[in-house]
Amino acid sequence: MARQKVQDKEKAILDAAITVFAERGFWDTPTSLISKTAGIADGTLFTYFKTKDDLINEVYLEIKREIADLLMKGINDYTTTHGKMRHVWNYYIAWGVRNPIKFNVITQIGTSYPLSDEVKVQAMEPFAEIERTAKASIAQGEIQDYPVEYLAALMDSQSVLTVRFISALGSSDADLAKYQQIGFDILWNGVVAR
Repeated sequence: MARQKVQDKEKAILDAAITVFAERGFWDTPTSLISKTAGIADGTLFTYFKTKDDLINEVYLEIKREIADLLMKGINDYTTTHGKMRHVWNYYIAWGVRNPIKFNVITQIGTSYPLSDEVKVQAMEPFAEIERTAKASIAQGEIQDYPVEYLAALMDSQSVLTVRFISALGSSDADLAKYQQIGFDILWNGVVAR
């Protein structure tokens, strides 16, 4: 029972931080506003997160875990790199369009916050199959011999552009499917070995 209360308060704080970060940005958000939004006393936040930096890191990891749970489910049902990448791409684009607040926050933190190496490693652990697939595909000559870190950054950049473009259109299912396909084709054609 006590552990459940701790988890409930941690979740309330994380949810409040995500909401307020999306509205104001994490740099311009005082912890007192997060506490108020979570419905807790000002000092209570620091019982769960020692610093605002710890909270930002945990928000980032929490969203990354959510994304990983979605993207990695079923990835091994595909036997080709193309199939695995397409699976990851489609699920991530759909998640981003349907979760604009979390997408905004994860993008904001990922591009504007100095994450520690430890947090970066933790965030990437659930996505290890994607890295293994990319390395194997490079070794087999299926995709270009580019640094895997660069390929990941390229995919991230292309996905952000695609989610924002679809969202600006109003994100109908037809638009989602159309621009998922276009975005993936551009990405795939840019990395496939010829």
